[in-house]
Amino acid sequence: MTPLRTRANGLRPRMAVFTALAVIVPVLAGIFVLATLQQRSLTGSLSSRVKQQADIVANTVREDGPHSIRLADTDHPFKAVVLDTHGRVLAAQPPSITHPLSADRPKTSHKEVQNAHYWWRPGDVRTPLVVSRGVTTSSGRYIVQVSSPQQPEHEAVSTVVKLLLLGTPLLALLAAGLAWLIAGRTLAPVDRMRSDVDAIESGHLDARVVVPAQDDEIAALAVTLNRMLDRLESSHTRQQRFVADASHELRSPLTTLQAATDLAAADPAEEWPIVAPTVRIELERMGALIDDLLLLARLDEQRSDAPDDAVDLDDVAQAEVGRWRSDNRVSVRYAGTPTRAQAPESTVQRVVRNLVDNAIRHAERDVLVATSTDSSGAALLTVDDDGSGIEKDERERVFDRFVRLDEGRSRGEGGFGLGLAIVRELARSAGGDVVVDDSPLGGARFAVTLPKSVDSQELSSR
Repeated sequence: MTPLRTRANGLRPRMAVFTALAVIVPVLAGIFVLATLQQRSLTGSLSSRVKQQADIVANTVREDGPHSIRLADTDHPFKAVVLDTHGRVLAAQPPSITHPLSADRPKTSHKEVQNAHYWWRPGDVRTPLVVSRGVTTSSGRYIVQVSSPQQPEHEAVSTVVKLLLLGTPLLALLAAGLAWLIAGRTLAPVDRMRSDVDAIESGHLDARVVVPAQDDEIAALAVTLNRMLDRLESSHTRQQRFVADASHELRSPLTTLQAATDLAAADPAEEWPIVAPTVRIELERMGALIDDLLLLARLDEQRSDAPDDAVDLDDVAQAEVGRWRSDNRVSVRYAGTPTRAQAPESTVQRVVRNLVDNAIRHAERDVLVATSTDSSGAALLTVDDDGSGIEKDERERVFDRFVRLDEGRSRGEGGFGLGLAIVRELARSAGGDVVVDDSPLGGARFAVTLPKSVDSQELSSR
């Protein structure tokens, strides 16, 4: 197992700290609740005993007079006094008491409790618990007061609290250590994947991270990373092939221009009128190639130069057909219905032109351009030709960049193999797509689907 690198602000120490806090906070709250419950229980028991002592003293006063006090034998240091209605001390136990224990003066047989501590808090409890009771005898009405210190009960609770508080840090450390170990085992595959990905260089994009055996989120992360690496490798491969093909396509016109320049330099007056048309043609080819390369680069970066507006697909198609009606070799016809698409007009124009140019290049005598809507309401453009068609195993490859089938390569007017690649990229950038199928004319059919225009959707919803 790859050792996990621990950072001060990493996930592993944070999990340990959060786990320790998650243990400490509820434990402290629990200790406080437990101490309060125990304090209430002990104080309630003490209050009952003091009340019993007050009843005993009251019975003594009723039987023997106000100058007699009798307390039950207990281990608590009780104090008791008997007061008259004016608050004077008539009897006390112990005798050294000369003042009332409380200011309460309850009515006959009523008991009042003073200074009872039912909530635990740190520190000492210096105030005693006092129970006052009124008693009536034949000689008059008197007040009996009995008190007892609360410190012993408070100390009992404090001892339990101290023991629990001493154990809390140990419990928090144990929980933090357990969280540290669990986080380490959990994050070890992640750290190993990070190291594997960090070690992958541009020249070795075929490397992949190891997928853990367990079926969990870590394994899903490894699968996702491998998919990302697959896409990066594929993109890198396409980029390399694209650069190589572009270099190859540019080398031919550059060679021609170099030869023409050398020939014209030998005798400018005689040779330049001859080589000038060749130079002009090659420059136009290079300009067209550079424009196509720049367009593909912008499409790769997902940048659109125009907003998606509603465009009349049938008008664009008819305008392109009209541009080729003067062609004597191939008949270009339009057939279709009014169709609106939601796409940049420049995108639609380039798609239609590239498909028509491609169809004319491969047709024998007839090219048919049609517009309609499919079953889902999307705009549909089809371009058919009566050429030799495209084999099924070649129908996806024709959309790759710089791909030209044998027939396309044999023609002197063949393009660079970028036209159909541009069509697919433009269609997909507008939210549509393009596919190849067999044509009713006998050749190939290119079918482009584009999103339905917004205004058409609003009309159909009404």
